[in-house]
Amino acid sequence: MNDEQKSTRAKILGVLIQDARLHAGRSVEDCARVLGFTPEEFTATERGQKVISLPELEVLALYLGVPMAHFWGSHTLTETPQPDFSNILVLRRKIVGGLLRQARIEAGLSVQELAEKVELSPQKIESFELGTEEIPFLQLEELAQALGVSITYFLDEERGPLARHEAEKKMQQYFDELPQDVKEFVARPTNIRYLQTAMRLSKMDAEALRSIAAGILEITY
Repeated sequence: MNDEQKSTRAKILGVLIQDARLHAGRSVEDCARVLGFTPEEFTATERGQKVISLPELEVLALYLGVPMAHFWGSHTLTETPQPDFSNILVLRRKIVGGLLRQARIEAGLSVQELAEKVELSPQKIESFELGTEEIPFLQLEELAQALGVSITYFLDEERGPLARHEAEKKMQQYFDELPQDVKEFVARPTNIRYLQTAMRLSKMDAEALRSIAAGILEITY
């Protein structure tokens, strides 16, 4: 590899390092601190002016949550879309307020009666229900207790960004708890067909499974 090829490869590697950092939402200062670099040195790395070692690249892969193979290629990572947090706050405030009103009606309480139970003004309860004012979490717990519902009644567990986030975290937890040999089997691309077959079998009733088992026995013997 001549000097021009080395320079080109260093620049490509720098772009891939920057891409991984941005994908992970880390700053130059964060990555520099992990590697024991100055921010200027890490910036030089991203520009292809400083080439890091393999162990340093491995530490970056761990820190940024990307596979090492990312640095071997030339393709950047797909940008992870960020939710519009301000809109989520407004929408969730209104949803929580609506659920509060629904729980109050189902409990057979008026605004005045609920206000007295939790020692708040009726105007405050109304502003909570309309979603025009945030409900402090501890106050929401008191309201939930007064209405005979769990705090989870107000959670976004079935749809929306939080629901997807929670589902992804649960799936990751389930995968992490699998035996190592099962993890390796699942992660191997060539085993996708076996996993898809297992998924189809899991949806069949007992009679269909017995029929398949009988057919396999006939072939075997």
